[in-house]
Amino acid sequence: MSTTLGNLLRLSVRATRVHRRWITIIPKRTRVERHSSLLPETWIISDDNAITNYSTAGVAHALGLPVETKRVIPQPTIPIIGQLSGLRSLFGESSNGKLSCVEDAYTESMPRFAIAATRQALPGLLEIRKRTDGRTMTVYLGLPDTKLSNVDALLLTRLDQMKLRSIGPGRANLDNAISTLLPISGLSPITPVSAPDPSVVICIGTGFEPSGFRLLTTDYDRIVDGILHLPLSRIRIVMDPEPNRGMRTALESRVVKRIREQPVDPNSTKKPVTDVEVIDYAVGGQPPLAEVLASATHVIATADNIPVISMAVSMGLPVYIAGMERVSNELRSYYHMLDGRNLVRRFYPQNSRYSYMLAPDITGNIDEFSAIRDHDPWGTYDAQQDLSDVAEFIKERYIEINS
Repeated sequence: MSTTLGNLLRLSVRATRVHRRWITIIPKRTRVERHSSLLPETWIISDDNAITNYSTAGVAHALGLPVETKRVIPQPTIPIIGQLSGLRSLFGESSNGKLSCVEDAYTESMPRFAIAATRQALPGLLEIRKRTDGRTMTVYLGLPDTKLSNVDALLLTRLDQMKLRSIGPGRANLDNAISTLLPISGLSPITPVSAPDPSVVICIGTGFEPSGFRLLTTDYDRIVDGILHLPLSRIRIVMDPEPNRGMRTALESRVVKRIREQPVDPNSTKKPVTDVEVIDYAVGGQPPLAEVLASATHVIATADNIPVISMAVSMGLPVYIAGMERVSNELRSYYHMLDGRNLVRRFYPQNSRYSYMLAPDITGNIDEFSAIRDHDPWGTYDAQQDLSDVAEFIKERYIEINS
């Protein structure tokens, strides 16, 4: 009996070892074979954001491979449901290898590069990295809502570096990051619009920039007070895809309505502006943002709208910052840097209600949109050089990771 029992125990131990060996070796071998080759192309993981689509497309095309846009599958916004839905990618692939966060994407056909720029698209980017065991080069524009080491290449701005440095001096020196002065825009300088009277595009941001600015309804009042003193021929108001709902409602009542119902001064030769258009990128069917900006002689942007500011500066347009006097912390230093390079100016029109604060010793031509002081000529920004530097960095990182 004891001999028989001993043989059974030995067989059981041997079977367990074989079983464990099968569990640890077979899946690993299968996974390597499945990802032994990547498609020589670049995927843009997109949530159809009208602003970031330009930057991701610019980076993708700079890498020199065929580009395909993949839409991200929206994830539940309720935290517990979102965590449960993520278990699919945590515990393994679906039976047919289909990705759970990216539309029309399968494990056996993964790209060499994957790029994202929004928090909605980030889960798709991380899933691709996990499915390929890190062989797909993942690129994220900005600071992601995850560990910084979870992304292979981070494309940061000077402002992002300031944010990291405020947490700890060493955080700004990352091996997987490259920084540019402005966010990547993917745009080039254009020929300025010539018009007898200025045509203005007012760009409203999300309402909040954590590094030092919150948009208030009083900022809307100041913008209107300023532009009503300017000889404008056309006003186009651009809304960010993700604005605060209250700010969206206030825009109609405090900006659009006031402009359209402005009183007519019979003694003034200035014609009131009647051509006011609101372009809301939270609603489909809007014109491309770059075309909207190109129609302007001047761009006014709220201080929280840094991506659009980058687009306008890259296009060579004069950019004025509304609310710049209220920025704080790292954002104040950042705008001081941009102002010092003559890339932006504070929106401070002549004849506004704060005209008593204007510098009395302006000797040159007064900038009617920023009459607070003398200005040096507008600076230029080489956004295409940024693209070249970023593409070279990504390619070097890809070789390093896969060597």
